[in-house]
Amino acid sequence: MYIKKDLNTILFVFCIISIIIGILCIAFANALAVAIPYIIGALVIIDGIYILIKYFVRKDIEFPNNFALAQGLINVVLGILIILSSEFFTKAFGIILGICLLVYGIFQLNLCINLKKLIKSYIYDLIESLLLIIFAIILLIFSSSAMKIIITILGVGMIVLALFVIVKIILQNKKNMTLEGEIIETNIAEDNEENDKK
Repeated sequence: MYIKKDLNTILFVFCIISIIIGILCIAFANALAVAIPYIIGALVIIDGIYILIKYFVRKDIEFPNNFALAQGLINVVLGILIILSSEFFTKAFGIILGICLLVYGIFQLNLCINLKKLIKSYIYDLIESLLLIIFAIILLIFSSSAMKIIITILGVGMIVLALFVIVKIILQNKKNMTLEGEIIETNIAEDNEENDKK
């Protein structure tokens, strides 16, 4: 019982942290959208440098990876290009993600039509496919703001999910307290009965 309470406390703390991060994502969506290409570019460059260092430093390999040098250089160049063309990267990201989601949404819609033909439940799949298609169209239209839209939705999603989990924890704790109270009352009643018999 105490282990479960500790886990609920840890989960509750994580939920509070998620809500704070979600609020920050919504409040600073513009700043994060601008920063993300630079962060991704920097990480790609660091990865490229790490691959190059590993390639030149390690001498204990009998058959060295011949592609490691090329991979390291490509990563460094790609990272620099991402940083130098951050606006293009953001727009391209929005377009690519929008196309992927649109294709997936259309496939889901096709699945719903087939489920309808088979007279099976398809309402949730239909809602999901329509939402995906709408979101994909929004990303394609506002591709330059795609990163901001995604960050905002991510922030809202984190807050909603955290609140849902908090409510679930509170309800579960109330249920556990009620059960504990009933067990205590039952034990007291049993003790009283034993005392009366004596």
